Amino acid sequence: MRRWKPYEFTTDRSWDDASELAEGTVTDVLVVGDVHGNTTNLTKAIDQAVDLGVGAIVQVGDFWLADVHWSRLNPLECEFMWTAHDSVVPIVVLDGNHEVWPALGRYALTETAQAVMASRRPLHLGGSIWWAWRGSTWQWGGYSFGALGGAVSPDRWDLAVRGFRWSDEATAEDDLQRLINNTQAEFGGELDVLFTHDAPAQVQNLKSAMTLPADLQHAAEEVRRLLAEAVEHTDPAYVLHGHWHQYNHEQICGTTEVFGLSADGIPNSTALLTTRPALDVTYTT
Repeated sequence: MRRWKPYEFTTDRSWDDASELAEGTVTDVLVVGDVHGNTTNLTKAIDQAVDLGVGAIVQVGDFWLADVHWSRLNPLECEFMWTAHDSVVPIVVLDGNHEVWPALGRYALTETAQAVMASRRPLHLGGSIWWAWRGSTWQWGGYSFGALGGAVSPDRWDLAVRGFRWSDEATAEDDLQRLINNTQAEFGGELDVLFTHDAPAQVQNLKSAMTLPADLQHAAEEVRRLLAEAVEHTDPAYVLHGHWHQYNHEQICGTTEVFGLSADGIPNSTALLTTRPALDVTYTT
């Protein structure tokens, strides 16, 4: 069966030619927190998107993007990727810290991927899967959207999981600058919605149960500082993020409303973003 066949990233469509994602077509979006490569979690999100009648799913990272260039690819990962590929609702995925960077990073360097990145749009990875790489921008419902994924794995120090953590996972200064430049070129410098994986540093109400080594703590704080700069430069009305696996809703920078999503299908792991009659975000679970 195809669900056990190794998946390979393939770009055979462009964002601007995808009629199902066109401006004026997508008005409602289901925003989904971390799913961690779990087919049950993904299927639940797709079913919810169908029930709500949304035009697209935006998943805010820790999806577990993997293909045949991941040497440890297993049947469960294949099933997960083919489930996403076959989704009846387009899935736009930010990269988090739990993606397979040996595969994703390799693909990002291909001529095809580089051409798409020059266009500023999310990159097609096959079927219904689109990668909202760091700095990508687009428009739905007359509103401007941007993505700035990446984060530091808080368990990177653990030898048992070190083989699944990579330096590429952390948001970098170049990623921030790419978002700022693309937002300026596309929308005059401001976004209506910014999707991130980690939370900007201005967010105060998140609580971590982990005590990190000093170097790891510093790296994590640097990512949040970069996201804080992204908010300051692009002045979004809404920021939606994952990574912390917990509900959090607060106002930052005076006018920006932040929605932190929990994970794995638990309550508050999804939110409905609507563009009509006005831009609005509400938790759905």
